[in-house]
Amino acid sequence: MKLRPLLRRRLAIPVLCYLVALVAWILWGAAALGADLLARNSGRLAEQTLHAGDFALVDLELQAGEPETLLTLTGDPQMILEDVSDRTVRTLQVFAEYEGDAREMCLYYTTEAGQPYSQDRRVYPALQADGSYLYTLPRTRIVALRLDPCSPDEGKQVTIRLDRITLNTQVGGYFLPSWYQIFCLVLYPALAAAALDWLRAVLLAWRRPRPEPAPESSP
Repeated sequence: MKLRPLLRRRLAIPVLCYLVALVAWILWGAAALGADLLARNSGRLAEQTLHAGDFALVDLELQAGEPETLLTLTGDPQMILEDVSDRTVRTLQVFAEYEGDAREMCLYYTTEAGQPYSQDRRVYPALQADGSYLYTLPRTRIVALRLDPCSPDEGKQVTIRLDRITLNTQVGGYFLPSWYQIFCLVLYPALAAAALDWLRAVLLAWRRPRPEPAPESSP
């Protein structure tokens, strides 16, 4: 019975931290939803269908005929959209079939004009039920995109039969966290609670009255 008040006090801080994290997540989702609604109403978040001719092709050869067929020429083929700064880009979805070992697929992005592509700014696709590949970009300003549709072994060729590439499809998930976001929502409130509990203990120790020194006995 004596431990119950102590346990309540010790649990109050973690519960408060997780409640704050939950409220912050809900507010962030609402703000993201509002921003996308404004962008969609202004036309910046419109869905757009692209084909191979809309990209600058690097180490890819576009074959004549239908469907659009791309042949890789090296182990680092690239499809570049040099300027998308006039729109808001949230997702890129690739509808294509691959013949050969495609290996790694990724989408690079830049946030400033003239910025080089970097491994720190890239995302990987999620395979969809219809066989397409969906890339979800971070909620930041996107200036340019570089799609690496595959990364074949050197000396080997991959054939890509491209149906279409779509920008800003399946935009959503405002209140549904990813696995990484779930990890953050679990970890950071716990760390904050530990830090606050330590600070509380320090303050209590500092405010606790110190014992008076014993008077010296006279001879």
